[in-house]
Amino acid sequence: MNGLCFQISNWILIVEENKLYRQGREVTVEPRLVNLLSFLALSPSEVFGREELIEHIWDGAIVSDQVVTQSIFELRKILKDGRVDCERFIATVPKRGYRLVADTIKLTSDDARILISEGKNTGVIIDDEKSLDKDTEFDCEQSITVFPAGPLTRAVTHISNHTVAAEAKCSIELTFYQRYKFQLFDFFLLSVLICIIVLCTYVQSQPEITKALDTQVIEFSYYGSQNSDITSEELADGISQKLMSDVLMLSDYRVQLKKTAFTKGILPGKLVSVRVDKQQGLSYLDINYRNYASNRIIFSKQYPISDGDMYMNLRQASSDLMTALHINPTQQQLDNVMVGLPKEQSLLTKLIIANHYTNQVDPVLFKQGINLFEEILMEKPNARLVLAERYIAYNVLSSLLPTADLVKEIKQSSDDLLANEANISNRLLLAREYEAFALQALLKGEESKANRLIQLAGKDRRSSLYYIITGKLSELSGNLDSAGDAYTQAFYIDTSIGTYQLSSNLAFHSNLETIAIFMHKAMNLNSIKLI
Repeated sequence: MNGLCFQISNWILIVEENKLYRQGREVTVEPRLVNLLSFLALSPSEVFGREELIEHIWDGAIVSDQVVTQSIFELRKILKDGRVDCERFIATVPKRGYRLVADTIKLTSDDARILISEGKNTGVIIDDEKSLDKDTEFDCEQSITVFPAGPLTRAVTHISNHTVAAEAKCSIELTFYQRYKFQLFDFFLLSVLICIIVLCTYVQSQPEITKALDTQVIEFSYYGSQNSDITSEELADGISQKLMSDVLMLSDYRVQLKKTAFTKGILPGKLVSVRVDKQQGLSYLDINYRNYASNRIIFSKQYPISDGDMYMNLRQASSDLMTALHINPTQQQLDNVMVGLPKEQSLLTKLIIANHYTNQVDPVLFKQGINLFEEILMEKPNARLVLAERYIAYNVLSSLLPTADLVKEIKQSSDDLLANEANISNRLLLAREYEAFALQALLKGEESKANRLIQLAGKDRRSSLYYIITGKLSELSGNLDSAGDAYTQAFYIDTSIGTYQLSSNLAFHSNLETIAIFMHKAMNLNSIKLI
């Protein structure tokens, strides 16, 4: 489309420059949006569906409807340019698509340059401003200034000249006493405004912390189906945790799950949203990756996860996301992140939903996750990953609910874990298994063994539980500074009351008020702030 130029209402679009011009304003536009706008301008008033736009603008790539919708939204925002009363540019035709409704003329490059030059020299929007009627009835009306059509002054110029002139004439007829009252009232308002500014300046004694952007942090968020399907949200949460684990295993990125409105001083540089949607009885996984610094969607793709497609498409989704994040794992590494996951659709679905429930603070919901682990083990008694997850889950539940009597369940799950891994020294384990055995050794008082096992777990990934166990071992060795750092790292990954309770009660009680003061201050309901 190079060489194409258009006049779209009061804008001049030069495609090869990726720029829009209006009244001396020069706006650089993202190439994707320029291609979309020029495509619509080639056939003004013609309706184009989302599929047709994807075919021409995104070269048929697999993108979701959300990408098209967001691109249209961004175009409208740019063309509106902050003006409240401007005309519509792009109209939505229900159930059909979009069309360009603004007056559109195809221009040559020379004509476009002339119009842009005239707009800069005169300071007037092309085809947008009307000259005032010079043969006016009132002299005061002739002196009314025509403002340039900027965002703040456009509303002024659209007021009827006759109305403004009438008001001007009336203001001349005000008596001296009336003008004095108006001036006195203005002085009163100005005095109140000054007092408020001085008071706010005086009260603001504490300096505000400027939030910094950390490009090595990826924040994951999850969403359920728009059809209010509960299962879809459970799957989205479980899959988010799976992808977070993959990123930890395959890269040096740090991850966090968005669960609370807790304010951190560091903003994530990358945002990944996971949505599971149901359409006509089928489930689809929708993954979007957006760069926070540029506010651009880097990756967006949808995967079917029904009818036995979940295992392979979870692997493909992980591979595609890693590529978008420039991680570029090998095929062997991609195989490793899937080890331990059941390939059967029903069992894999149960495992993912169980991970959602065991990520809750409510003991009743948490117990539902454990019950799903038990159901999986009834069909596959030797499932290594599920055995580790169940053992950890019982200990976590015991920490969240200290009054519960889970001694029998913990012992049985511990025996099953050991029976399945009779010789762990000569066998490579999953990171979750190492965490389970490290926790088991910690509870038995075998500190050196627990340290060795948790270090092996850290070679593959460093989860929230990894840091909590590390903090507990640091406490036992008397290194309270390292313990506080470890608990803070766990809280940063999973900022929730559950992490706080687990850090306090797992294996033995820890006084976080003196060890991890950051966590204690953050969870204090009277003072939620960064220190």
